[in-house]
Amino acid sequence: MILTVRDLEVTFRVGPWFNRQPILAVAGVSFDVDAGETFALVGESGSGKTTLAHAINGLQDISRGEMAFMSQRIETSSPGEMKPLRRHMAMMFQDPVGSLSPRMKVGDLVVEPFRIHGIQANLQEEARRLLSLVGLSGDFSDRYPHQLSGGQARRVGVARAIALNPKLIIADEPTAGLDVSVQGEVLNLLNDLRERLGLAMIIITHNLHVVHHVADRMAVMYLGRIVEAGETEEMFRAPAHPYTATLLSANPEPDPDKARNRISLPAEVPSLLARPPGCEFHTRCPWAQARCARETPYTENGRKRHVACHTPLAPGARPPATRSIQ
Repeated sequence: MILTVRDLEVTFRVGPWFNRQPILAVAGVSFDVDAGETFALVGESGSGKTTLAHAINGLQDISRGEMAFMSQRIETSSPGEMKPLRRHMAMMFQDPVGSLSPRMKVGDLVVEPFRIHGIQANLQEEARRLLSLVGLSGDFSDRYPHQLSGGQARRVGVARAIALNPKLIIADEPTAGLDVSVQGEVLNLLNDLRERLGLAMIIITHNLHVVHHVADRMAVMYLGRIVEAGETEEMFRAPAHPYTATLLSANPEPDPDKARNRISLPAEVPSLLARPPGCEFHTRCPWAQARCARETPYTENGRKRHVACHTPLAPGARPPATRSIQ
């Protein structure tokens, strides 16, 4: 197991200085990632995906829980202990151009991890090698980020991420802002590098096409919690949590003969300052029952399929005409 996360919580405080209130941005999240595996974290904006990724990478303090990377605890590690760990854990940020320093040339950007970690190497040769791995010629070494297209900038970000042969890459919205054709190229590149280099990946996205294309397993987040997790193909074929079914119903289907009937949600996403009691999705769930407003559903954490729902859906289930809780 390359990464283990157990009961992770991240708390922020918001509001004026004299009345700051805690909000639970990541709430009791647990999952594992194997070597060579791609694991996807899926959910709407504000569901806690990026905060979780920053916590794993040591960029965000946690309030509770345990994390182990390559069998070493993350949350109790000092900055000095984290530095060698970060050599094996790379982060790809959401904005492909904005995440690159505009004052540095591409060649210097892709080999910067060598300088940060004090690794001796022929940096010019390494820059050419890394650019070649991501499908760019050595001529790109002399360009600046503003001279790159979105797809080229993303490839540079990938080259930088794999510079030190990491064990794990965390990719935050790796196809954000890219044309559909370029998205496919980037996803194929990530798949190819994963197989060639034996990488494990965590993909953070709201784009379900991305998940279906690259992920072995996936977890769906809502209000900072994982509400369903399991193998990607199984969850796409038969979603068991109402929120997962809702997200998949909104996913565009290119084949008109397989067009999905969209499931609409009746309410807005609740505020993190006022989490609903019981199942936190019950205020929006078309299948909600009276017990959903009182009892928190239990889900077993681990690698197998698990669902945080009192009455998981049967394959192909459609919402009832009226809700049983009001």
